Amino acid sequence: MCSDIAVQTTHLSKHYHLYATPRARLWQMLYRGKKQFYSEFRALQDVSLELHKGETVGIIGRNGSGKSTLLQLICGTLSATSGSIQSQGRIAALLELGSGFDHAFTGRENVYMNGAVLGLSRAQIDARFAEITDFANIGDFIDQPTKTYSSGMLVRLAFAVAVCVEPDILIVDEALAVGDASFQFKCLSRLEALTRRGTTLLFVSHDMSMVKRFCNRVIYLREGQVRASGTAEAMAELYLLDMRDEQRRQASGGKVTVVPKAFLAKRGGIAFGTDEGHIVAACFTSTEGLYSSFVYGEPIELRIETQVRDTIELPSVSVTIQEARLLVIGGANLPLQVEATQDGWRKATITVNFPANLAPGKYHITLKLMNGHHEETAHLIEKQVALLAFDTLPGNKEFLGFVDLGIHAAPPHPTMTTREQP
Repeated sequence: MCSDIAVQTTHLSKHYHLYATPRARLWQMLYRGKKQFYSEFRALQDVSLELHKGETVGIIGRNGSGKSTLLQLICGTLSATSGSIQSQGRIAALLELGSGFDHAFTGRENVYMNGAVLGLSRAQIDARFAEITDFANIGDFIDQPTKTYSSGMLVRLAFAVAVCVEPDILIVDEALAVGDASFQFKCLSRLEALTRRGTTLLFVSHDMSMVKRFCNRVIYLREGQVRASGTAEAMAELYLLDMRDEQRRQASGGKVTVVPKAFLAKRGGIAFGTDEGHIVAACFTSTEGLYSSFVYGEPIELRIETQVRDTIELPSVSVTIQEARLLVIGGANLPLQVEATQDGWRKATITVNFPANLAPGKYHITLKLMNGHHEETAHLIEKQVALLAFDTLPGNKEFLGFVDLGIHAAPPHPTMTTREQP
C-alpha cells in the first residue's frame, strides 16, 4: 500500500446466513455444510476503494445499501467474508449510538476504556481528559453510569472522545443527527479543524447539504455494491435520479422511468428525467448565453423554452439559485402557460426575473420541468443541474451571508409624553 493511502479495500465482501427458524440453524450445524438450510444475504459485494491521507470522503446510499457494514469492516468490528482491508494510522469511529461504551461504567471510566482501545496510554488520556469533558459538556454526569445518559449526552461524550484523541482516520456514521443545534455546530467546527490538519474523514449521512459541505469525493453504494464515485454534487444528483426513478415507477405502475438525458450546455453536466417533456433551451437575456455577470442590484432575466406532452395537466418550471457547491440559497416554482397542442406536444416559454441582491461570487441555476405546482408533490419531467452560471460583482451595499434580505434598523419611536393635568 502506498504511503499516501490511509485506507484501502480490495474486493471486500460481507455475506450473512439467514435462517427461517432456529431448527434450520441446528440442521445446518448437524449436516456440517453438506446441505444448505439458509438463504444468503450479501450486505456488501466486491467493494474496492482507496482513501488518501487528508481526504474527506462521503458514503451515501439508501438504508440497507451496505454503508454501515463497510464502516464496521474498516473499523475492525466486523470480519469480512472475503477480500482484504489495509489501513495506516489510528482509527476513531462514531458508529451506532453508544457503541463501544459499557453502560454499567461511568462516563469517566468509558473515556479511559475507549482511549485504551484507541492505543493511548493512561498518561496520554490524562493529558486529554479535560479537553474531552469540556467538549462533551455533560457536567457532573461524567461520573454517573452511561446507562443513565440521554441519547444526546451519549453522542456528546462519544464524539468528544473520537475527536480529542487526534485520530489519523475519523469515521462518522450519522452520529451528528442526534445532538442539538449548538452541539452540531461545535462538532462541524471541530471536523473542519481536523480535516485542515490532515485527518482522513470518512463520513456517512443522508443530509446531502452536509455531504456537499465536507466531502471532496463521494462513494454511492447501492445494494451492497459501488454504484459510482465522484464529486459530491454529481453523486448527490445520481442518487436523486435513482430515487426519482423509483418514485415514478411506483406512481405510474412501472410505465414511466427516469433516465439520464442530454445536458444542454457543451461542458459536461448532469441532466435526467422522463420522456414526458423537455427543457428545449435556456439563456440569460442579457447575453443570450448560459453565462453572464451582474453588479449587485442589477436585474437578472432568464428565458426558458419547454415542451410537454398534452397529457401533462399542471406543467411548471422550478428555478433554483445555488452557491458554488450547489447548496440552495433560493428559488421558485412557476406555472407554465402552454400553447395549443401540435402532434401531441405543447410548447411554453417563460421569462423569469430576480434582482442580483447577492454577495460577490459565483452562482449556478438549476432548472426543473415538472408536472405539478408544489415541490413536494410534483412529478419530475426533466432536471438540468447547474445549467446556467453567473458571477456577481460588489456593489456599495454591505450585508452578511449570500442574500441581501434588506435588514435595517427601524426609525426610533417618538418620545411619549404624559398629558398635562387640567
